[in-house]
Amino acid sequence: MNTIQSQSGFLEINGTDLYYEIKGTGYPLLMIHGNPLDCRMWEPQFNEFSKHFQVIRFDLAGFGQSGVHHHDFSLIEDIKRLLDSLEIKQTNILGFSVGGMLSMDFSILYPEMVNKLIVASTGLLGWSEFSLERQKFNEELNLASNTRDQNLVIQLMTEGWVAGPFRELDEVEQGVPSIFVEMVRNNFSKEKGKGSMILPTTKTIDLVSEIKAPTLIITPEMDFPEFIAIANYLNKKIIDSTIVHIPGTAHMINMEKPVDFNQRVIEFLS
Repeated sequence: MNTIQSQSGFLEINGTDLYYEIKGTGYPLLMIHGNPLDCRMWEPQFNEFSKHFQVIRFDLAGFGQSGVHHHDFSLIEDIKRLLDSLEIKQTNILGFSVGGMLSMDFSILYPEMVNKLIVASTGLLGWSEFSLERQKFNEELNLASNTRDQNLVIQLMTEGWVAGPFRELDEVEQGVPSIFVEMVRNNFSKEKGKGSMILPTTKTIDLVSEIKAPTLIITPEMDFPEFIAIANYLNKKIIDSTIVHIPGTAHMINMEKPVDFNQRVIEFLS
């Protein structure tokens, strides 16, 4: 049996060190994690996708094993410099949640570098219609944050993002909550950078129609309702887009239903 090529390490990017891993050969696929997670969230995809593509996963600045920025920074420019350092001129991109938002912003700013785009459980910068379930969740999370009770904050985040607003945690696939908690707890313990993140000057909601790359939008069934609304909005605005609803999942769609998720991605990219 042939061993799939792999490498990992750190690259100095815009004044900090970004941790990355590459596995497989073929056309590149860059995977961008959500917040406050790290590239380990792609474990159910990394090995499987590496059988088909050259897969790159990395920790955004301030997350996982990557360093922090002590000067104002752009995560979009970090991604650009990462690809430049790896001598990747064009790639497919898979972004989850906040990573989906970054993927869309990158596709708008650097369209020539994006072959195909996949967004899963994505938010949308400029979206303002939030469900009652999300509003209640945000209120409870803010109250817990103000008490500085980190365990309560992590518990609420796990209930909200892993189970979702319409299930209990014991209804979720065993193992998923514990992996989520491990990533969140690790990121809460990291040093905080002194730099501020530079956001796009124009909200993404006003620019998504500029995305020309073929786009797959993957949305879960049991997430906060606005994520389904955002997916439907993107499907209308991005001219060459396809939407897929995966039942029986909340926000952490790739970790809950990896077989279905992986199949959808591989079919789209093949």
